[in-house]
Amino acid sequence: MYNSQITRANKGAFILLLDRSGSMAEQTILNGNVMTKAQALADVVNSLLTELINRCRKERFIGDYFDVAIIGYSGDEADSLLGSGWQSIVDIDSMATDITRHRLERRLPDGTAYATIVDRRAWIKPYAKGRTPMAKALSSATRLASSWCRKHPLSFPPIVINISDGEATDSSHEQIAQLADKLKAISTSDGNVLLMNIHLSGQYENEECSLRFPSEREALSLGRHAKLLFNISSTLPELYNQEIEEFTGAKPPFRAICYNAPIDELVSLLAIGSLTMDRMI
Repeated sequence: MYNSQITRANKGAFILLLDRSGSMAEQTILNGNVMTKAQALADVVNSLLTELINRCRKERFIGDYFDVAIIGYSGDEADSLLGSGWQSIVDIDSMATDITRHRLERRLPDGTAYATIVDRRAWIKPYAKGRTPMAKALSSATRLASSWCRKHPLSFPPIVINISDGEATDSSHEQIAQLADKLKAISTSDGNVLLMNIHLSGQYENEECSLRFPSEREALSLGRHAKLLFNISSTLPELYNQEIEEFTGAKPPFRAICYNAPIDELVSLLAIGSLTMDRMI
């Protein structure tokens, strides 16, 4: 299980579920810059799309190795943020995008800090308003994953990454667990859908209460919401073990949850979640 190589015949797939509720207007820090969580999340997702495109670049063309769907959820709705539903990485590269300027703070080995300005494409724009309809987002992911697996029965299964800073406002914990179980039951011949949950911290939240790919014992030490996210997240297959061991120093098995995670770590967390990129041939 989870052994399929990613080719243009047997593509990979990502579904990103992005919390765009009102609480995402709170401030955080990314690359040394104070901004809203919504802006930071948009920046990180745009960077991930750029990285996917670069990984698929083959001399003068983009190899059609991945399909991507991005669902933003806020208010009472969960809406596609990349056209309608699934988009191939080739189509994403051809989409008209804004160009945004970013100040990146870096640190040399001697501790000296310096800043650089880079231009980046932006498919996703920041938004923060209303409530947190996570149940609708999970239902949308279930429909997308089901249709994709029917078309790609031999492929590595879709990876769903849910990024949020709060609890669902449109359902109970029990309903969220049921929806997550339905999503994770979808499969290709190579394995079931993998669901990863990343709960974001704010600028002033206590990072001592942060968990990265925890054991059950660690998750139970936190509150009810952390326990829910732990229970609905997938146990990651072995291909992720080495990367996560280097990131956390812990030992497998690893559950696909990061709780109270600083946004500066989100790039690393998404890189771990997208390790299937290294299985391209």
